[in-house]
Amino acid sequence: MKQEIVFEYLKKLKEKPNLMRKLKIFAVVGIVGFLITGALSIWAGIAAFNYVASKTNEVVQSTVALNHIENLKTEFKALPKLQPLNCWDKVQNLIAVQPWLERPAIDNLVNLKLACFDDKSTVCEGDECTNMKKLIHTAEGRTI
Repeated sequence: MKQEIVFEYLKKLKEKPNLMRKLKIFAVVGIVGFLITGALSIWAGIAAFNYVASKTNEVVQSTVALNHIENLKTEFKALPKLQPLNCWDKVQNLIAVQPWLERPAIDNLVNLKLACFDDKSTVCEGDECTNMKKLIHTAEGRTI
């Protein structure tokens, strides 16, 4: 039934050539307008991307930005290095309530700092490691 309606409209359009001509002009103008709008939007996107890229390049290559990057690098080098060797075990042991009740809080925090942020390298001679003994033993001298 819908096909019959479409064919009926096409017959009416063919009977009126003036209306058919106007419809064709409207369709061509619509398609050309759509293509121009699409081309302009693509051009605007590319122009915006080029502008952002050029401004970013200028900022990155500026002396102020390079000085900030160098300052950040030196600040990161000054931060204490994370020593994961015994840090996770120490943190797991301090999660429990018992170590906090047995020892003062400052001792627990000092042990945690020594385990995680110790700047000293481990010195091993044979089976003995001096820094490892400090990390493994608690403040009272007991082994964790």
